[in-house]
Order: sequence, then structure tokens, then C-alpha cells
Amino acid sequence: MKPEYSMNIFSRYALKCLLLLCAVSGLARSQEQPTKLVVTEGHYIGYVSVADALATLTAKGLAAVPAANGGVSYVESDSRTAWTFAAKDDPAYPSVVRYVYTRSDGVLQAEVTILCEASADRCEKFRSDIRNNLAQLSKMMSGDHTANCRVNDGAMKCSAEPDRQ
Repeated sequence: MKPEYSMNIFSRYALKCLLLLCAVSGLARSQEQPTKLVVTEGHYIGYVSVADALATLTAKGLAAVPAANGGVSYVESDSRTAWTFAAKDDPAYPSVVRYVYTRSDGVLQAEVTILCEASADRCEKFRSDIRNNLAQLSKMMSGDHTANCRVNDGAMKCSAEPDRQ
């Protein structure tokens, strides 16, 4: 029996990938004002299956960034596109998330496209958790300190609750 789905290390690496990509490509917030993050959802990831996406990215020779739970992430050479694949033991496996980042008029835009081949319930939970983490990240980037993300025992939780009361 598979464990209940929770925001696991895979999602922590997806968030780290977003932050690293922002910093490397110069899309992160500037010193003069907070950055707004606008998230949109893409509709077509460009591949018919998760396996096809993984095979193509691997064939391109992109460096894989391994996750502690067996998942893997790739950053394309344009430094704007990142791919994160769920680990085999993740309840949402097989799944992939593509993040495409752009900046326009001081606004960081992230287009998130998800291909999930797990059961409908597990995929919806997976999508919901990704949306929630991006919403919390958007709050943090805009200077809203009511949003918190923390990692405990390999599980990441983002919420409006403070770390300490």
C-alpha cells in the first residue's frame, strides 16, 4: 500500500529549482522593490507521456539534479525552463512539472504545466499542492511575511501559519 500523499522532498526540490532558476537567470526580485510572481497554468507540456519527456531531456544531454527521494530535475540551456519528475515511490508517480519563467515590467511570470499519469485523485492532490506552494512563494516574493515554507523530516509545508507562536 502506498503512503498518503504529502508535500514531499520532490516538491522541496521543485521549489529549490524555482528559486535557483530565478537567481541564476536574473529574474529574482531586485533590491529596489519586491517582485510579484504571476503563475499561469499551461495546457500542453509538449510530450505524450512522462517517459517520453524524460527520455527526450536525457537525450539532450541536460544535467540531472538528483533528489534525495529518487526524483530528478533538469534545467534547460535557456535558463528559463525547468523540469521536475516525481520519484517512483511518490504517490503521484509518474508525473512531471515544467516551469517556464519570464520577466516583464518587473513581474516574474511562471507558467506551470503538469503531466500526471497517476490516479485522478492523486494527480489532483499533486496539482493542488504545487499551486499552493507557488501561491505561498508568490506571497513571500512580494514581501508578505505571513507566508511560510518549512521542511520537517523531508516533508515541506507552506502555510500562513507562523513557524513559532
